[in-house]
Amino acid sequence: MLSNELFNAISDKKRKESLERFVASLILEKRIKVTLQEVLGLMVDYSLENKEKLVERLRRLPPLEKDPAWVILQHPDDWKVKDASERVEEYLYGRAE
Repeated sequence: MLSNELFNAISDKKRKESLERFVASLILEKRIKVTLQEVLGLMVDYSLENKEKLVERLRRLPPLEKDPAWVILQHPDDWKVKDASERVEEYLYGRAE
């Protein structure tokens, strides 16, 4: 079931479509009977076996420090909210009077 979760975790629609086309080409062109789950599992295995190559590719990604979500999380005081927990009861029970 991890493979289904892994496939669902792929948020890039173009990558999902490419992966589905790849699996279809294995079946139709190469006559290799394989499931999406098997392909994903082998891709994970291959990545782990070739860790250095994977790390090289990962290093080409933008650094985490430039990710807008990461920047915001590093400076919660900039949210202009004292403490969201102060409003929990308001959200649960309505405005206090």
